[in-house]
Amino acid sequence: MNFKRLSTRFIVNTLIVMAISSTLAFILSNVYYHFYEKDKNDARITETLLTQKEFIENDDKRSPEEIFNQIASLDFQLVVIKDGKKEFYGYPFRLDNLPEEPLEKEEIYHGIKNRPFNILITGFFDNETKNTVGTNITINNETYSVFMRPSVGDSMGEFRIFLAILLILLIVFSIIFVALSSNLIVAPVVQLKNFAQKIRFGKYDSKNIVNRRDEIGTLQREMARMSQAIKEQQETNERFVANVSHEIQSPIANLLMQLEALKQSNDEATIKTMEHQAKRLSGLTKQLLLLASIEQSESQLETEYFKAKPFINELVQSHMYMLDQKEIFLMTHVEDIEIYGNSHLLFQAFTNLLTNAIKYTENFGEITISVNKEEHNTKISIEDNGIGMSEETKKHLFERFYKDHRAEDNVPSNGLGMAIVKEIIDLHGGEIEVESREGEGTKIVVIV
Repeated sequence: MNFKRLSTRFIVNTLIVMAISSTLAFILSNVYYHFYEKDKNDARITETLLTQKEFIENDDKRSPEEIFNQIASLDFQLVVIKDGKKEFYGYPFRLDNLPEEPLEKEEIYHGIKNRPFNILITGFFDNETKNTVGTNITINNETYSVFMRPSVGDSMGEFRIFLAILLILLIVFSIIFVALSSNLIVAPVVQLKNFAQKIRFGKYDSKNIVNRRDEIGTLQREMARMSQAIKEQQETNERFVANVSHEIQSPIANLLMQLEALKQSNDEATIKTMEHQAKRLSGLTKQLLLLASIEQSESQLETEYFKAKPFINELVQSHMYMLDQKEIFLMTHVEDIEIYGNSHLLFQAFTNLLTNAIKYTENFGEITISVNKEEHNTKISIEDNGIGMSEETKKHLFERFYKDHRAEDNVPSNGLGMAIVKEIIDLHGGEIEVESREGEGTKIVVIV
């Protein structure tokens, strides 16, 4: 069933549950009576009848009419058969379906016990002459077949009225309370819907929405976290656009200025400055394209096992010129193991890490690269004894376009290197650990 409103669905479902529960309760109660209580009722009434028989046959000198009327006055219904004729005493029976044949001499009739099972009718309250117990009673040398059951006429009439009122009130109050409770449940959902609409229009304030401890409260807290994440992402995107615009415009503006100067004089220094700015712009473009490529590769990352030693050797060889320029001593400790991942992306990540290590290490410094197996993962670390990082730098290390202003001016920097490293390692499901103090160097550990 499809409903436009959650409250309607809740009300209909509740009414269905009530109907099913009531039906099952009645059926199970009836089954319980037929299989557990019916024999007990039959035995109890039979015992009462036999007790009356013993008293009547031994001591009672009254007429049959007086005796039967007296028994009926004790809230019993009686059917008395004598010579093929029936006489009724007490509250009238709803249905007379008892044969007119008298009982055998010592026969005891168990109509309650032997009543056929009917799942829709509670047998004990069925006001029929068959639904009785019977035996022969001798009064003044005359034998009467007497059948008896508790009188349920007046009492059951009142019970039915009470039951009808109870059921009507139960239904009415159930509908009222279900409607009220559904509104209480739907109200916070409506608030969450309004909050979601505010998020869509860029409003992220979550102070006035519901605050509960149930599932709706959990949903509210998740939506609040989502709102905060969207807000932070939007701010990041805005900074990203602003930074990209600035980073691209800056070298372009410098190039234009240098070109204007170059028109006036053929200056070698101007040409080198232009070359530096062109390299910055080229590097920025490549890094931005690499970031876009990484973000699109998440669902189609191609991975393989590759040897660690050739991988590190190639990494070191590609940086020999930079190492020689600053006369940095580089050591490697690489176990003969395999690394699992995308070799091209991981090479780019460790290129950025090693470039940073060289960049922030003074001349004649030291850099150590270690690769070893740790349980089911590979641990790769690059450690230097350079200038280290401040706590503020570590806090923003992986943000796009964030720069440590202590970087050497002659090394092109665009603030994307560590952001790319983070993207690549996250894409591999790995972890990055950073240990650094100002003036003591930096150690970057990657676990993939």
